[in-house]
Order: sequence, then structure tokens, then C-alpha cells
Amino acid sequence: MGCVAHWFMERRGLASGIAFIGGGFGGVLFPLMIQSLLPKVGWGWSIRILGFVLLVLCAINVKFCRSRVPPRKGAASTWRDTLPDPQIFMDGTGAMAVTTAGVLLTDLAYFIPITYTPSYYIDRQHLSQEEALTGPAAFAYQLLAILNAASCVGRCVAGDLADRFGRYNTMIVSLFLCTISVLCFWLSDVYLLNLSNDALLVVFVLLFGFVSGSNVSLTPICLGQLCETQEYGRYYASCFTVVAFGVLGSIPIAGGLLEVVEATGKERYWGVALFTGLSYVAALLCFIWVRIKVKGWGWTTKW
Repeated sequence: MGCVAHWFMERRGLASGIAFIGGGFGGVLFPLMIQSLLPKVGWGWSIRILGFVLLVLCAINVKFCRSRVPPRKGAASTWRDTLPDPQIFMDGTGAMAVTTAGVLLTDLAYFIPITYTPSYYIDRQHLSQEEALTGPAAFAYQLLAILNAASCVGRCVAGDLADRFGRYNTMIVSLFLCTISVLCFWLSDVYLLNLSNDALLVVFVLLFGFVSGSNVSLTPICLGQLCETQEYGRYYASCFTVVAFGVLGSIPIAGGLLEVVEATGKERYWGVALFTGLSYVAALLCFIWVRIKVKGWGWTTKW
């Protein structure tokens, strides 16, 4: 996805948003595909079929990717030169290091609702995993499709707003709304007993899908604010090398919280929801810090 930034300057946010819509479409189709395949071919072949689909899509992607900016002078000549450059994080301002920390915390929180929404609904409705594959209980997997459909819209809208009002400004608003969606809607649904319908959960899924999708498309263009276009690939790769290893702990942490909370049903998710919300708060503070460090307290400044 980093290739998109090389081709667009003025409308980079919108271009990135449109490109990232593809991930949202995949998030709509793949849960429904897995839900349909599981009863027919089992878990193993369902995942193999998904892998083959992704292999074909990745091959098409690689075929059509093109870089506009030529390699910089003294470009990588050995495999060691392709590794992330630690000097990027020591630029004197701390902007890149703190932005990377913010991206890490954002992704740490982002993957938890996406992973646990189906199981949360199953526990909420006192169902079994087998019942969730067919019948009315299949709504557990359909919630993921709803979340990702909202994400498609959020990715595109946020990209356009970022071009108009500033990339970091838009990211800060997006993270604030992510915090609100988790702590006000998901956590409320966890604590409120005897809910007669799924309205509150659906509101959370729609709002979280929309604003978390914004995070996905805004992250690359926020990194682009910190460097020249020729250096973008190095900054992007360095950031996500750190983030990739950090996010490996996201789901195990959430699973550990489910194990230690002494509750049953949906009430045992309060620790997971709280951890997700606090991670978004920490990410929000990181992006606010960078915004103030680089541009000061003038919030009307487009950045």
C-alpha cells in the first residue's frame, strides 16, 4: 500500500482511502465465505481455500504495483541495507518514534474487536460455536461483514477529510471516536444485562467499523508527513517492522484477559473492552503529542 503515496501528493489521503477499500471488501466477503465453507469442508480446508484466494490476489497486486520515484543514490546493495534504519527514530524531535508507538497502540486495539466480535455475540446470546454457523445465530459472523462494510466507507471518507483538514488532525479525531465507540458502546453492552435486542451492539459495530477503518487509511499518510517522498518507503517499512512484532501480542493479551476475568457470558469481556479502549486512549495521546511537538498548539493549522 505504500506505493500509492508515490503517485499522489495533493489528494494522497483520498487515493490511499480508495486503495484501502479493498481490505474492507475482503473483510465483508471472507467471513461470509468461511461461514459457508466450515460446515461443508471443515476448518482445515476452509483456511486452505482462503489462503489460495489470497495467493491469487497477492500475485495480481504484485504484478500491477509500480514505483514512480527512482531508487535513491546509494540504494540497498546487500540484505543488511534493506533492514529498517534505527536512525529514522532518532530525528531529534521524537516525532517518528512516538508516531510509531501510536500506530502500534492503534493496531494493538484494532484487531481485538475484529477478532472477538463473533465470539462475543455467541457468548452474549448463550450459543455454541456450532449453532453460530447456521440459522439465526449466524448473525455472529454477519456482524464482521457489517463492521467491514462500515470500514469501507470510513476509509474513503477519512482520506478525503485528511486532504482537506490535515492528516494528523483527522487521525486524532478518528482515534477519539474509536475510544468513544469502545468505552461508551461496547463496554456498555458488556455491562447492561437483559438487553432485549442487539441494537446497542450493532451501533457499536457500525461506529467502530467506520472510525477504525479511518485509522487504517490514515496511518500511511501520517507517516508521509514526516519525510520526503523519496524516503517514504524507508519510513513506512521501519514503522511497520516495529508494529508487526508488537501487534503479535494483541490477541494473546485479549485471550489472557478472558481467562483471568472471573465472570461468565458476555460479562467476562469487560477486561478485553477496557484494554481496547485504554489502548486507543494511549494511541490518541501519542498522535496529539506529535501534532503539538511539530506544529504547536494552533489547531486550526492544517497538518
